[in-house]
Amino acid sequence: MRLLLAFFIAFVFIFSTPIETEAGELNSGYISELNFELNSEANEVFSYRPPSRSRQPGGTRRPLQLSRRDIWLLRYGWDIGFNIGSSHSLTDASGTSIDQRFSFLNTQWSTTSINAGLFGRYKFHEFFALRGEINYGKIHGADSLAAGRTRNFSFSNNILEFAVIGEVYTPKPYIGFPLEFYAYLGLAGFYHNPDLTVPDPENYEFADYSLFQPAIPMGIGGYYIISSDFRIGFDIGWRKTFFDYLDGFTRPWSRGNDSYYFTQIKISYFIPDMVRRW
Repeated sequence: MRLLLAFFIAFVFIFSTPIETEAGELNSGYISELNFELNSEANEVFSYRPPSRSRQPGGTRRPLQLSRRDIWLLRYGWDIGFNIGSSHSLTDASGTSIDQRFSFLNTQWSTTSINAGLFGRYKFHEFFALRGEINYGKIHGADSLAAGRTRNFSFSNNILEFAVIGEVYTPKPYIGFPLEFYAYLGLAGFYHNPDLTVPDPENYEFADYSLFQPAIPMGIGGYYIISSDFRIGFDIGWRKTFFDYLDGFTRPWSRGNDSYYFTQIKISYFIPDMVRRW
């Protein structure tokens, strides 16, 4: 019995005591390496960050790649720029016929003057934009330039115009199409001060009228997208007025109110609005 007890104690002691063997060393190394690999993979998973749009995963710099959505959003934003062009009048003392007619063909082209201005446009929708602008233009007219007139009146007028305009755009054939076309309608107020010349000023009774007048600008235009930053465009716009003293006088038999129109080349810098609200 004592022999069996001694044998059992010796057996337990031998198999419970760690013995460093070559196999044991190999097993321990394998387990350590496996734990290291598992820990490394876990760290990579939980510390993963998506690569930057401007850099490749390896860190090599590359050009910024815009998504289709980014290109779509670049159509919306602010245009800030200036315009320059020609100004023309359609009045009792201008035109090429005896009677006043609202027609671009009735323009006295030899009296063409210059206009210039500043504008800001905000395109907030695929088909709509708002534009605010300030324009200065000078207009002229003379009876001597119309066949059959013997009155011999002439005038010049300086116009300072402030306008708020709504633009409606035509659909584009595809997103990257570089041309935009629109029609517009708005409200304007202008200051003017006509200088009327008559053959006998001492015996002529000059009329009284307000130097501040409202107008309705309307027209068509378009622009070409040169790059993501710059645009160049052209528009032509008629100004409907509500009085007949743009040339400084009126006639009892006048067939309509005076008016004027601008042709303009517009150059602008574009600031995209990347936050869509539609």
